[in-house]
Amino acid sequence: MTPSAGTPARGIRPVVVTVVVAAPVARVWRALTDPSEVQRWDGVRAVAIPAGYPAPGQHARWSTVAGPFRLTLHDRVRVVVPPARLASTIDVGFVHVEEEYRLSPSGSGTLLVSDNAVSARSAPWGAILGLGPLAALLTARNVGASMARLRAFCESSPSG
Repeated sequence: MTPSAGTPARGIRPVVVTVVVAAPVARVWRALTDPSEVQRWDGVRAVAIPAGYPAPGQHARWSTVAGPFRLTLHDRVRVVVPPARLASTIDVGFVHVEEEYRLSPSGSGTLLVSDNAVSARSAPWGAILGLGPLAALLTARNVGASMARLRAFCESSPSG
């Protein structure tokens, strides 16, 4: 698993993390989409999760911690194609992410790709202050750690 922060393209920086999980696609999908499971592996707390989450058009809110700060993560679901694709717009602090998870079978497990287009919110001041590279760096670190936790969670609890 290797997170990478790419070069800027009009203020948007790609961050892609790929991991192979030794668990079936259906197990990994459930860990990504069941709010009670997300809270167990991702370190977030559900604040306002709509019934039937995730569904396109929904706006879920999660509480997360960044250093000494508690922040609200806004998760606006764009695409849901079970069990292969989940895409959302994520806003937390000054970071804006167009996030997409893609899942596919890989041997006896799952290939999971987290593909993110990262920028600083509230342009142009984000670009002026140089927050885009910082947003990409923070996202690369957070997504890399998150995917490692997801892999460990699915592999240690194959049936949930």
